[in-house]
Amino acid sequence: MSGSARLRDSPRSGLIAAALCVLATAAVLITAPAVHSALRSGASGRQPLAPRLAALSDQELAQLLPKQSEFPASWTVDETTELSDTFGYFKYHVFDEGLGFDPIVCFGVVGVASTGAFDAAQVFGHDPAAQVAVADGKDILLTVGREFDRSGFDAFVGLVSRCLRFGSAVAGSYTVRILEDSRPTAGPQRFRYSLTTTISAEPADETRTDYYSYGRTSGLILTGSAGSGHQQALDALFDITLQRIVER
Repeated sequence: MSGSARLRDSPRSGLIAAALCVLATAAVLITAPAVHSALRSGASGRQPLAPRLAALSDQELAQLLPKQSEFPASWTVDETTELSDTFGYFKYHVFDEGLGFDPIVCFGVVGVASTGAFDAAQVFGHDPAAQVAVADGKDILLTVGREFDRSGFDAFVGLVSRCLRFGSAVAGSYTVRILEDSRPTAGPQRFRYSLTTTISAEPADETRTDYYSYGRTSGLILTGSAGSGHQQALDALFDITLQRIVER
């Protein structure tokens, strides 16, 4: 296997990034047949439609995410807040678009499957010294969303558990390693896994590993992802954020 520095300069390294980019755009069509404001007006003022912390506004939820000072000093950090204060549902429609996932249901394991949440805000950081380039420059991404489907998180965990090995005509083969699946009686439900992508190359195969973290508590779902070499930074930022949500 080649090192990460060699992977970045390889003419085939862009194939993985391109596949992920296509998957996140053309291959997945998201519809929103029912989306409601998280707050409604009534005789006694604005009343929450969503339960627990899901009733917070998008701006309030954005404040739970990591701040610039919590990322490494050299990183570029940006955030996106929906500011629509929505609480509803959407549905994924699977279109292969020539990506050739086998089995096709495993396409969602590449960071796009629904966890039963509607995203409200996200923050992402770019590491200028990253040895493995990512398609969108988001070396670490954290998103907080309102949970609208209480069965969605467990369904997602089940999907990943059934897709420990699968393939793609575009990016090669994928191997999943489940790092954590905790369900405490008191405290957030957590799920973490790594996804190693292997593409055949000469003189040796090339690989990259991405990391995904999920937490479920108080009517919210926190999602985190990181590229190769950034697992420890993701774990630290994720733990800080999840604790902030628990203490809210």
